[in-house]
Amino acid sequence: MYNQFKGFYKTPSLFKNSFYGLDIFDLEDIDINNFDISNIKILKKLPLGKRVEFFLESILKHSTTYEIIFKNKQIFHKKNTLGELDFIIFDKKRKKYIHIELQYKFYIYDERFENEINRYIGPNRSDTLVLKLEKLKNKQFPLLFKEETKPYLENIDLNNIEQKILFKGNIFLPRHLKNKKMSLINNACIIGYFISFEEFLTDKSFRKMDLFLPHRFDWLSNPKSNKTWNSYEEAKNEIEFFININASPLVWSKYIKNGETIIERFFITWWQ
Repeated sequence: MYNQFKGFYKTPSLFKNSFYGLDIFDLEDIDINNFDISNIKILKKLPLGKRVEFFLESILKHSTTYEIIFKNKQIFHKKNTLGELDFIIFDKKRKKYIHIELQYKFYIYDERFENEINRYIGPNRSDTLVLKLEKLKNKQFPLLFKEETKPYLENIDLNNIEQKILFKGNIFLPRHLKNKKMSLINNACIIGYFISFEEFLTDKSFRKMDLFLPHRFDWLSNPKSNKTWNSYEEAKNEIEFFININASPLVWSKYIKNGETIIERFFITWWQ
């Protein structure tokens, strides 16, 4: 779990500055190599999105600046769930409350869309950056000030609160655009590329590589920490399983180029 935690912390913010009308929350610097994660208790089947919430909670608990007021506060009204507030913390130095919504995403860059903001989509095409930003701006943030929410926030001064996003992102470009620079996002988030399954099968260079398909929980981890590698044929069989169920697997690769070991990450999409 330490490699997952380290990967979460080291993943950059998808935006360097306020974006889409949303302000950015920046994590404090921590000594990642000596950070104690022994108190993080995560059920094995906990989804990745919930898993990173525990990582953020641990970082905030160790902070001398912030105090966690609550985490994952579900708001109900007449037995209906209106939504959930990820974190409300108190900044002890600035004497101010902060509502944080946390996002940790993997997006591929689909250049077929006209505008850059529309080009960031989930590897399975089931979500997009634009839809996520609209939900944050028009649903998650307004929830804090709804009349139905007030009974849950009796001890919080809503006249002294900021709303921010901690949006960590991993961007995968088309293989032929691996070195392209983007204008809207933090380019430090570009960590790999993506190809179609057909391209994977026809490009013979992959047959000379060591390959590995990490579990979804380990998508956060740096592949340089990986100790187990498989042959092309072994990996191909596993990849085919995911393609057949319309899922785009993340693959780690290792190969030698000019005497140097190269380790890369890429998605293989089930769609063309």
